[in-house]
Amino acid sequence: MTDDLRLDTLPSDALILIFDYCHAFDLVRLSEVCSRFHEIIRDKILWVKKSKLTLATNQTSKRFRARCNPVLCLRTKWQISHNWQYGKYNTNLIFSQGKKLMPWIQLSEDTLWWSGGHQLFGFARKQPFSHNDIKFAQLNRRSDICKFVVRDDYIISGHRDGSLKFWSLTNSGPLHYDGTNYIVNHLCYNIEEAHSTDVNAVEETPQVVISGSGDGVIKIWMRPGETMTNVPLKCLNVHDRIWSLSADPTGQKFAVGSSGIGEGAPLHIFDIESCKESNVMMHVWRRGAGILDMVWDNPQTLLTCGYDTYLRKWDLRSGKCVSYWPDPTDATMYCMSSDYQYSVVTGAQFNCKAVLWDQRQINYVQLYFMNLRRISSPLYSLCFDSTHLYGATDQHLVEMDFSGRCNKEKNYREILKYKWNTSEIIRR
Repeated sequence: MTDDLRLDTLPSDALILIFDYCHAFDLVRLSEVCSRFHEIIRDKILWVKKSKLTLATNQTSKRFRARCNPVLCLRTKWQISHNWQYGKYNTNLIFSQGKKLMPWIQLSEDTLWWSGGHQLFGFARKQPFSHNDIKFAQLNRRSDICKFVVRDDYIISGHRDGSLKFWSLTNSGPLHYDGTNYIVNHLCYNIEEAHSTDVNAVEETPQVVISGSGDGVIKIWMRPGETMTNVPLKCLNVHDRIWSLSADPTGQKFAVGSSGIGEGAPLHIFDIESCKESNVMMHVWRRGAGILDMVWDNPQTLLTCGYDTYLRKWDLRSGKCVSYWPDPTDATMYCMSSDYQYSVVTGAQFNCKAVLWDQRQINYVQLYFMNLRRISSPLYSLCFDSTHLYGATDQHLVEMDFSGRCNKEKNYREILKYKWNTSEIIRR
């Protein structure tokens, strides 16, 4: 009589081949069968391939890892990605305010940056997150901040009065009293009349600083330093109100998004060195289909969103829109954030709604609502890393934490089932 065949007596190589066909959820359960299965499944060999397919947690891009806190191990990636897809998270209200503003946020590994009205704050990313952990505070009562960009040692902000300001993160200036507290003055350089009206877009590359305004003018400036002057290196005019601006990862090109009601198309691609339009995107634009935000996934791929209610993917090599995803409630998309791989999150016009997209799929993956106090507001700005999503509404700054194991499920993925209307897609 021969001994009974048992799965746990197979060689490790054979078990690895079998386990490779299993879903990650099944692997977690198999690891609880016996100590041998646990040791094999705990090893990262089985999780390398699966971790590359995860949403929000793949951490493939160096640019994305730079804002991740923490960088995840392979097995943890799948667990947290599962939380993203099924709406398992905890919500934290970082702070609220009485006035209704149009805020903007940026995220780095150790700091969450927020601007609203004349205020600019940097909150330390500690757990638990507290609005009292302020690393940077600046008040500029002369003019509201429209947009800002954060770099290693300074912040560049564009203002409603047309000024462009440079704030130092290393050297602090004198104290000034705001009526309640003494605030350190971080201003190191100021261009009072950079533009004739509000500066809605700001970008920086290793060579230059780029700003765009409501007057339709783009200006290229020298970077902060001893040679900084109030005279731009170059001025370009797109004859339309500028809403967004972004430089590609190589720093050789930059994209400009406008309101879509002026002359020409609302999307322009310029070469930084020659200051000439380098790529023309072939698309039939509707009037008013302005672009409010944009992200470069790589030097040849640009993502845009805006008033036409679509998230669009552009390939510069073909000059065409190669993929598009409509907002599930046909709402304007105010903002977006990407992991530079597959995952994109957009912020919508209504109900403080964020939408998670997988570029490999047709429909949206999940919905998140940041209206904690039953307040309906656009989601003006958002940013995410592998474990957290941050969103800024008109009165609140909200954090969603996906890293927990016992998070309460808020699965809204089935709440807005929809089918695309083929004729509508063709028309758009």
